[in-house]
Amino acid sequence: MHPIYDLMIKDLQTDLRQMLETGHEEATLQAELTAARAAGTVDVLAKLQEAWWERPSPTGYPYVEPDDWETLRAGFPDPDSHARVSGDEAELANRLHAGWLGRCAGCQLGKPLEGLVRPERIRAVLETVGSWPLTDYMNPVPEGTTVETMPDVAFFEGWGAQRRDWCRGRFVDVAPDDDIHYALTSLMLLEQHGVAFTPQQAIDVLTKITPIGSTYAAGRNMYRTAMFGVSTPRTAVWGNPCRQSLGAMIRCDPFGWCAPGNPALAAEMAYKDAVNSQVRNGIYSGVFFAVLLADTLAHHDPLRAIETATAYVPPKSKFAEMIQLVKTWCSRTDDWQKVDTAILERWPQEAQQFNHSLTNGAIVLTGLLLGGGDFTRTLGITVMCGLDTDCTGATVGSIMGCALGTRGIPQPWTEPFHDTIRTDLRGAAVLRISDVARRTFLVARQHARR
Repeated sequence: MHPIYDLMIKDLQTDLRQMLETGHEEATLQAELTAARAAGTVDVLAKLQEAWWERPSPTGYPYVEPDDWETLRAGFPDPDSHARVSGDEAELANRLHAGWLGRCAGCQLGKPLEGLVRPERIRAVLETVGSWPLTDYMNPVPEGTTVETMPDVAFFEGWGAQRRDWCRGRFVDVAPDDDIHYALTSLMLLEQHGVAFTPQQAIDVLTKITPIGSTYAAGRNMYRTAMFGVSTPRTAVWGNPCRQSLGAMIRCDPFGWCAPGNPALAAEMAYKDAVNSQVRNGIYSGVFFAVLLADTLAHHDPLRAIETATAYVPPKSKFAEMIQLVKTWCSRTDDWQKVDTAILERWPQEAQQFNHSLTNGAIVLTGLLLGGGDFTRTLGITVMCGLDTDCTGATVGSIMGCALGTRGIPQPWTEPFHDTIRTDLRGAAVLRISDVARRTFLVARQHARR
């Protein structure tokens, strides 16, 4: 038996599960896989895998979800139809600084709760430590807490002192995290290759300075396949258990930050990065949030920017449907918990994959729509909704920072950082937030649309 035979079987089983999400029937796919296994050769497995990668959704699938750039671009609005950047360069620099601060604050807020996933579990932990509702970083778990007093204490303490050190009063900088690493590597990509970078250059920059152990889910699969010499778009499908996850969403901020008032450019950059690890709605999430940031930097209104960003999403996709549903739910109630329940009930399978782009994108929108323009309330709602809490917190914090500027972020959110980010990135172990914000501005000023 060829040494990669078992690996191919495993990857085909992953492909099968991902294809169920795009309308294919499990029984048919299982029968095809069984027949291929019976042949007992790698060649037969490879032919089946390539056939599956190219197979469109079956007739009757209710969504139209293209992956190719030309089809997506054909549906975009006139690039000159959007608001231009208002304010001088000093104001733009301030809002970009606030974007970094907000991303760091949201990530740090969600970090100790990551993995609890369900909102009821998050609430139970926060109530136990006296941090419900969230209006500041989570209080540490008291010494002597037991499973009887906090059922999730065993999980929470699973990372030992490290998880405790992410709580209020326990940190003096921004802790290493992939959601911060990605923003840094995307910035470095733009510094090294400019806005005309290629998907392969995006992979090369990331893999050159990021340890594989500091990547997760779709990002790690992209890294793994790239190390095998696989090229885009195969890096997004070969063995990827998270094809429509938020992998692109958590890498896209610099593409929006560095295209102020230029949503079309932000969309193109986000797309080139997204196709390395995502398909369909996973791609749209990266494009959507990059556009939202670019537009917010122009007029400082995230709710208006939601409308702009929606125009860059295929109208018959699941992501477009999600945007409309969340807007409708939020228009009917100001109770974020009711909206969160509706999200989890509407997409139960996606919610089981805690990092899915649909459900996490819906949570970020809920925070923006019900947060009332207040930084603290918006972050609190978003993280309390659950699922991938550090990712959603980072995204919504970035958006609110760009909307409000540094003066709109209460000092308790940023003071504990002491202007410092620690990372696992090669050659960038300790960075100043103010410095990376300055670097971001130097790129952004070249592409701001005024």
